[in-house]
Amino acid sequence: MACWPTSAIGIFPTRAQASALNRASQIQRRVQLAPYNSFGVPAVAAYFANIGSLDELRRALEFARDKRLSVQILGGGSNVLFVKDYEGLICHMNIRGISHLPGPGVVRASCGENWHGFVSYCMNKSLHGYENLALIPGSIGAAPIQNIGAYGVDLAQFLVELEVLDSERDTVRSFSRAECEFGYRDSIFKRRAGHRYVVLSASFELSARNLPNLDYQALKEALPNPGVTPRQIYDTVCRIRRSRLPDPAELGNAGSFFKNPVVSRDKYQALQSEHGEMPSYATEEEGLVKIPAAWLLDRAGWKGRRRGPAAVHEKHALVLVNSGGANGEDILLLAQEMSSSIQSQFGIGLVPEVQLI
Repeated sequence: MACWPTSAIGIFPTRAQASALNRASQIQRRVQLAPYNSFGVPAVAAYFANIGSLDELRRALEFARDKRLSVQILGGGSNVLFVKDYEGLICHMNIRGISHLPGPGVVRASCGENWHGFVSYCMNKSLHGYENLALIPGSIGAAPIQNIGAYGVDLAQFLVELEVLDSERDTVRSFSRAECEFGYRDSIFKRRAGHRYVVLSASFELSARNLPNLDYQALKEALPNPGVTPRQIYDTVCRIRRSRLPDPAELGNAGSFFKNPVVSRDKYQALQSEHGEMPSYATEEEGLVKIPAAWLLDRAGWKGRRRGPAAVHEKHALVLVNSGGANGEDILLLAQEMSSSIQSQFGIGLVPEVQLI
């Protein structure tokens, strides 16, 4: 814990000294980050703050400004890879709370709430739409930054508004869905202009009616009945994810490491003629198609391969794992080898979905 010498503050500190002491009291020094990332890789934060309120966030950011520290906002740690120690301030967001707002099906969740817990809460309240996103790890605050998605649904479809802190102006403001500039695993908050904003809460408009989305092939095959219920979709998604993806509590991982690449239709057809039948998904942009990165990596023989303690999961070529004792650099080097091989074999560059820190 950061401390101040008695000689610096005196017996009766000035208002400025007392304010500085209050800011510093919540800041920890030299904190091990392995418990705060789902890869479980070791890294040390020079400064670390658990944030349970807007006031605590403001005090932590003021501390960082005073010391001219870089700041990294951290949620559940399920989509980050610490490649080295972090010399600035980590703000671990733990602001909690779920509330219902005026309007049918409008619910607001604070940034520190667990995403899967929120999906389960909505299910039990007969608020539907996010069943396809069950069991995705991480927090509410991180979900819109990545515009998480799975099985034919993404977060942007039901988001109404984000409440954020503008860290440069120290003001709270709202972002509409359009202002978030959502794209495939993308938003304004992943770009340089959006780094100043810290997500405080997210509001969603869900439906009391059954709105099943079975566009994804795995769900079509598992749920052929047209009268499928939201609970059946929720349970099926959980079952499929558990069968394909390792539990981070048992085997360190961050789920899908790479984004699915998007290529022109001409490029896709050329690849098909060279490599045979290749799966693809439609995109919102005309003339472009999305190719499953897992298929490319599987075809290139990456499933189950290792680089020391870093490995590719034996059941899913898109999932990199810490098999025990790996550090962030081990996993990054493995990812770079995988990406290079796909570039060489298919002429396609793979982009990490995981944030590298």
